[in-house]
Amino acid sequence: MSFFDNPKNAGLAFMIVAIIDIVLGGIATIVLGAVSPAEGYNLTYYVISGIGSIICGALMLMYGMKVRSGVISAKIDILAQFVRIIGVVTIIGGIFSAASSLSLGADLGTAIIAAIVSIIIGLIIIFIGSKINDGKQTIGDKIIWVILLIAFILCLLAALFEIFSIVLIINGICDLIIYIFMLFLLFDPEVKREMNM
Repeated sequence: MSFFDNPKNAGLAFMIVAIIDIVLGGIATIVLGAVSPAEGYNLTYYVISGIGSIICGALMLMYGMKVRSGVISAKIDILAQFVRIIGVVTIIGGIFSAASSLSLGADLGTAIIAAIVSIIIGLIIIFIGSKINDGKQTIGDKIIWVILLIAFILCLLAALFEIFSIVLIINGICDLIIYIFMLFLLFDPEVKREMNM
């Protein structure tokens, strides 16, 4: 089994990305807001943003632990659960982003619309995730497979750009491992069969 075909390696990458998000995106953000907030920003903004990152990171960490330990072992389930997690994170991230913008005096209507858009997109992603391992092979599965292929390739390219950033290099390497693994999953014979490809 190759490095990128091993769920334990992907699970570890998920965990590292999650921990980075919790520590840097969450805890460090809150500390920065308390110690040295940027001009025009307040502590409330940093706290809300930090809590959002911690919650999202914790969800990804739990998922990564389940993949690494084998609790989630079937390849189709690993893929489906990953997509659902992305959907949930999109919803939570959108809500906390809207709330943090309000702390800076953003227009209430604009913030609500932004949150609603994030919720709708997140729900669509969760729905897609639920269709991946529903046990049915339909034309819809083929469409979802193609959508995921395009999405994962774009995320892979984004990870490559992160690697060239000193600040984001660790996160970029982990994202690279995650999305290469996801592409391996998509082309796995078992997954392709489950998705009617």
